[in-house]
Amino acid sequence: MTRTRQLWLTNETGRRKVREVLSSQLISMIFSPGDLWLASPWATDFDLLDNRSGSWNSLEPQWAFRFVRFSEVLIKLMESGCRLRIVTLEERMDEFTKFFINRLQVAIPNPETFQHVLRDELHIKGILGPDFYLAGSMNSTYSGAYKNDEQLELKSVKSEIIEARLNYEQAYGDFSGR
Repeated sequence: MTRTRQLWLTNETGRRKVREVLSSQLISMIFSPGDLWLASPWATDFDLLDNRSGSWNSLEPQWAFRFVRFSEVLIKLMESGCRLRIVTLEERMDEFTKFFINRLQVAIPNPETFQHVLRDELHIKGILGPDFYLAGSMNSTYSGAYKNDEQLELKSVKSEIIEARLNYEQAYGDFSGR
């Protein structure tokens, strides 16, 4: 049985599936907090979780009967005990990325919980949690989630997750700031 899932964002069905996969992976971390890495040259806010039916109201009453933004889910994760480290481009950081990062920093000003790493060169795109690694061509942006043709792999093999984490720590430092 394979533990890698291919995700193709070439039509609306594929784009919706990716948002659902990402939502489910992140929501699971609310119940089992851990370290979360997000590497993307650009990162912006977008509607991630469809809560129009109210299915997630008991988890967060402020999410009642609407789409929940990516930043809101990340803030809820950090409030639940997760640590988040986001790696983005420094030199070409656009206003949308600055706004997204600022929203997280204002909500969670604790540097032990939220860290933003700036890099001069960055092309890697991935979201890495304790039990999953979602990597591929998609920037963590509205265009990546809703418009562009993209391809991602969801990995759940522990050895691949550990290898990715070691590489992220070597390239971008660990949560202790090293």
